[in-house]
Amino acid sequence: MAPGVPSGSTMDVSPRAMRGRLVHQARGAWQTTWTATRLFVDDQGLSWAGAIGLYLFLSVPPFMAAVTWALGPWFGTDGAEGFVVEQVAKYLPAQQELLEGVVAAAPDNALGALASIGLLLFSGSRAFAALTSAVNVLWRRIDRLTFLRRQLLRFGLLLVSLVLLAAAGLGEAAIGAIADGGASDDDLWLLDWQLLPSLLLVSFLVVAYKLLPREPVSWRHATLGAVAATVGIRLAQAGLGLMSEAGTFRTPYGDLADVALMATWALVVGVIILWCAALVAALDGKRPEDGGDEARFSRAG
Repeated sequence: MAPGVPSGSTMDVSPRAMRGRLVHQARGAWQTTWTATRLFVDDQGLSWAGAIGLYLFLSVPPFMAAVTWALGPWFGTDGAEGFVVEQVAKYLPAQQELLEGVVAAAPDNALGALASIGLLLFSGSRAFAALTSAVNVLWRRIDRLTFLRRQLLRFGLLLVSLVLLAAAGLGEAAIGAIADGGASDDDLWLLDWQLLPSLLLVSFLVVAYKLLPREPVSWRHATLGAVAATVGIRLAQAGLGLMSEAGTFRTPYGDLADVALMATWALVVGVIILWCAALVAALDGKRPEDGGDEARFSRAG
């Protein structure tokens, strides 16, 4: 023990004290994880995740088509298609050929673009609406989520997605400048396909976990949840990609293997995002309540 430091002080660095702190932290982490899992299970987390995954699955193609059409006049059709496919491919385990097939059918006139945008606003923003409702269920505030606030949040998250897409374009330009400076291919791959998309995903999830609940949420807790969800999504993406390459989806689904892969990815992402929302709720002090749904979702408390 350091001279002048009394026994039991917070500055005690003896092996016994360090073991005690580690045990205490491990118990706290386990308790928080268990609480988050209970929140997720008690509030029908898998069902809500399925809703989020369904709308997410339906939103990707119209999103790609609408953005490709919007960027076409500025960057040319080929440039817009290449940019959109690359950005989406960074988050999906699907083969790039499937994504190229989506943008190949991008609208070439305003009427077709309006149809794509309409589907995007319906299905894509509905994914955000489902996420908004599910998160507030975990916070026990679903009854305080007004219709107007629900609509504002869903379109707000859609706007955040578009802003982050623009940020991805700026990031691509910066990485291109680094490439011109002679960086290695491995470094460029790490920056372009791992670091940049992960940072953008963390940014989106921080905003979602901070703003969606109908009560104040700590930025620290929102960031911890966002980082955990991003790590989980990236690992799931890699795992599903390996399963796809091994032909796991080809045997039961045949020609629908890529579609099944995309649907599975969307469901897994929904589960991860919602469980990490439960983690943020647990960190913020929410606990599963005993009793029926009436007690759980009442305005009291």
